[in-house]
Amino acid sequence: MTVAKRFRWEAAHRLPWHEGPCDNLHGHSYRMTVELEGTPDARGMLVDFQDVKQALKPLVDAWDHAILVAETDRELRQIVEQTGWKHAVLPCDTTAENLSAHVAEHLCTEAGAMLRANEVEIVRVRLAETETCYAEAERRVAAHASTDDRRREALAE
Repeated sequence: MTVAKRFRWEAAHRLPWHEGPCDNLHGHSYRMTVELEGTPDARGMLVDFQDVKQALKPLVDAWDHAILVAETDRELRQIVEQTGWKHAVLPCDTTAENLSAHVAEHLCTEAGAMLRANEVEIVRVRLAETETCYAEAERRVAAHASTDDRRREALAE
């Protein structure tokens, strides 16, 4: 079974190494679809959509109407820190590919216990920055379980 939840936000970013217009600071109306794949419970439910929303709310709230800045972009970091403009520093370049992978990793690590409890096996994140372009990342939930998480889950059974 696959279920999906959509998210939207507005943000600016730049790719300073890009040999085209994306090297300039510019904005996007980001649209993201998070798909979760797994086995539904006896009532036919895989996961509560509110749990997915709550797991991603801090990330989406931090990125909405913010400037997304790669930690290696010292010039832009200096500007946003001096001005106090809302921004989020990311450990990667702010490409759609990297953002989708970042969200998938975030969901698997920050909400991994909830996902495993609901027997979610795969997280797929499709992130679009324009009407015609998107990137998609997929992660296996079990691959992100720590040894302590696995022990706690085994004891709970």
